[in-house]
Amino acid sequence: MDSRDSICSFCQTLYNCTYLPIHYYKDGHLQLVLPDTGFPFDLAAPHLSDLVSRKQPVSYLVTKEFHYIGLVQNTKTGQMVLIGPVISILPSPESIRNIMKEYSIPLGHREQLTELYQFTPVYSFHQFCHFLALFYQELSNDVIDIEVYLNVYTDTKSDSVASLHLSKSYDAKEMERFHNTYHYEQQYLDYIRSGNIEGLKRFFSNAFSIQAGRIADNTLRQAKNILITVVTLVTRCAIEGGLDIESAYQLSDIYIQESEKLQSAEAVYQMQYNMMMDFTRRVAQAQIPRDTTSDIYKCIQYIKQHTNQAISTSDVAAYVGKSRSYLSRCFKRELGFEMNGFIMRCKLEEAKSLLTYTDKSISEISSYLCFSSQAYFQNVFKKKFGVTPNMYRKHPDVR
Repeated sequence: MDSRDSICSFCQTLYNCTYLPIHYYKDGHLQLVLPDTGFPFDLAAPHLSDLVSRKQPVSYLVTKEFHYIGLVQNTKTGQMVLIGPVISILPSPESIRNIMKEYSIPLGHREQLTELYQFTPVYSFHQFCHFLALFYQELSNDVIDIEVYLNVYTDTKSDSVASLHLSKSYDAKEMERFHNTYHYEQQYLDYIRSGNIEGLKRFFSNAFSIQAGRIADNTLRQAKNILITVVTLVTRCAIEGGLDIESAYQLSDIYIQESEKLQSAEAVYQMQYNMMMDFTRRVAQAQIPRDTTSDIYKCIQYIKQHTNQAISTSDVAAYVGKSRSYLSRCFKRELGFEMNGFIMRCKLEEAKSLLTYTDKSISEISSYLCFSSQAYFQNVFKKKFGVTPNMYRKHPDVR
């Protein structure tokens, strides 16, 4: 098998495993495109000349919409592999509009572009770098430490940052203008961590003179950047307070994404307040004691993350790596109730959320939460909350 056939075969095999977009060139001529969509636009090829001009065995760039495009070339054999676009997050409708504008793609191809992204895998930048290293090894029969070669994670001293920091410190002292948000943050974070909803409301009913740092060039961007910072802090505190990790991070992602859609600073401030109250309510529902041992904490996290499965105390014990009888005793001693009861409680709390925020039928919810029958689900729900699932959905005042 000649080198061209060998590389083509390698590219095809890798694509079948990863769905990584690949262009293979030999002596400047395109030999292979994967996937071969037939679409009249290409998101990687327009960047080829830029990457080739860098005259490096391995190079990459990041587009305006944060696509990673990489090139690996062997000048001795005339072979080049262009990979990308690699994305770390699926583009929003707004991003797709920007991409069409950047690549001069006619509006009539919007559906095709959207379809392309639906079949484009999501990889981190770290994974992207390792794909480059893999192709370098294939083309050059050599191994390269791609992170060192590209200075991906090099700890370098930044003189510009040091200079800016010194200048800002000097000005702040001259003007007696200092950040004073730390103790303010610690106060409201304590309320969130403890699930103290009323305390948090009282806290925000007071007036404060806050001097926050400038982290953007306009008021709207400043508000959004602060919200991102606050939701990051709140997420960590909520997890410490007992909110399960996956729910906390999903909620954080949603608030950050939704905040980017807002067009006024006032709307961002309102969302920030609602976000903090939301996290606090969820922590209050979790109510895990501060002195909970690591084994019981793992039990709680596992149970909350598997409400849609028919889990038992044995399943939880297998996950933690302890005996069922031992964990059951510890669970009862530390939390004051049985593990089976907690599993049911988590399922019913999930049912309340599904009834409130989705239009799924009672039957769908019962099936999703793995109740043995819809009738059984309705009976245990009514026993717990005093109303049937249908009544709960229809009458907000009972929530």
